[in-house]
Amino acid sequence: MIQSKINRSLILLASLLSLVAALPAQAVPSFARQTGEDCAACHTSFPELTPFGRNFKLNGYTLGERQMLPLAAMMQFSMTHIDKQTSDGNKYMMRQNDPQFDGASLFLAGKISDNAGGFIQWTYENLDHLRNDGTTIAHHSHVDNTDLRLVGTYDLFGRDTVVGLVLNNNPTVQDVWNSTPAWGFPFNGSKLPDVGGPGGSPLPSAGTQIDGGLAQTVEGLGGYFWWDRHLYGELSFYGTADGFWRPLSKGAWYKSTGPTLAGRDNPYWRLAWNQDWGAHSLMVGTYGMRVDMYPDPTVTSGPTNRFTDTALDAQYQYISDPHIITAQATYIHEKQEYAAGAFDPSCAAAGSGTPCNSSDTLNTFRAKLSYLYDRKYGATLAYFQTLGRADLGLYNGASAKPDTRGYILEADYNPWTNVRFALQYTGYTKINGGNNGYDPASPSRKASDNNTLFLNTWFAF
Repeated sequence: MIQSKINRSLILLASLLSLVAALPAQAVPSFARQTGEDCAACHTSFPELTPFGRNFKLNGYTLGERQMLPLAAMMQFSMTHIDKQTSDGNKYMMRQNDPQFDGASLFLAGKISDNAGGFIQWTYENLDHLRNDGTTIAHHSHVDNTDLRLVGTYDLFGRDTVVGLVLNNNPTVQDVWNSTPAWGFPFNGSKLPDVGGPGGSPLPSAGTQIDGGLAQTVEGLGGYFWWDRHLYGELSFYGTADGFWRPLSKGAWYKSTGPTLAGRDNPYWRLAWNQDWGAHSLMVGTYGMRVDMYPDPTVTSGPTNRFTDTALDAQYQYISDPHIITAQATYIHEKQEYAAGAFDPSCAAAGSGTPCNSSDTLNTFRAKLSYLYDRKYGATLAYFQTLGRADLGLYNGASAKPDTRGYILEADYNPWTNVRFALQYTGYTKINGGNNGYDPASPSRKASDNNTLFLNTWFAF
């Protein structure tokens, strides 16, 4: 049964790849058509940007000739395997070991004028979330990452300075370094809805707001400068993507379950220093965000919870022929302050999602090192860790802590610049504060039982 599914998937995949292979690589994505450059000019391996790619983005995607129809598309297929099944012998995750069509995206991306450009992604999620019955998987289509820019170039202290306005719907999606969350590693992970635990998710189950917690539920408008290709600074303000801004959101289903911010003045900041020399590039920086959020996303009045995220990050690149080395790291500290009535000091309902403490903290650290040979063969080693204050109301593990750590090993093959096959292994050494018996509902289950093997195929055209 499984073999027949694999065979059908391989036949379909081979047909699609033959179509993609027939197209010249430099003319596949809309940005490549616009600039006349190969995809490799902007990317080491998608979505990691080269110095040229970063400059292209910060200049508002305006280099080259405007296209009549700047469209591109992307599709993904995958298979997920969890190391250990549940104690009753059932699969730990629905549809594991079965080939899956993850989804597809359509991009409207390119130059609007000499001073304006943008990137709009629409995505169909074939494996989006579990329905209310808890047994079937729902599909969903929505506006995904969006980044629109208006730019100008000026002289400041005798140096070229790009000044821009930016509109987006995901904090850090506007960033040009791959150390920040939106474009950081892992670039792909299992899309299967999580049943009973971390399952195939390559990230800890608790995360900071800036680390994807607000993606496609907010709108942000701000300004930035890029001085002499060295110093970058940005200040933006975010609010809930509703009313006029509703087209930037994932839609009604996420509105009832996602965060609702108070006002449209929740600040995001970014400051980074970049140095390019020869084949080398180095960046060190900081970024952060403060949001005031209603405890109940459907009630937009009354006291709010405050989340303050402060982060440090760094990136190094060595880009030559045939060797490419990239390394990124980030550390995020989040302070969580809960409004009166939004926490329960008695801890009457453990694991209910209502915090017991009046304030909590969450700390996330991620680092990865990648090597790419001849832009075809790649290997990546990554480490992740999340630590936080114990809170029995938020975390249902045996220790009532979110502490999770592990590693990711990935090998990928890129036969063309717009096609990637990746084999990813995620190993857990701790989940929710423990290793053996971390889950009270399954006391014999170990963190390593959730180790995940993930096979992914990605291609764009």
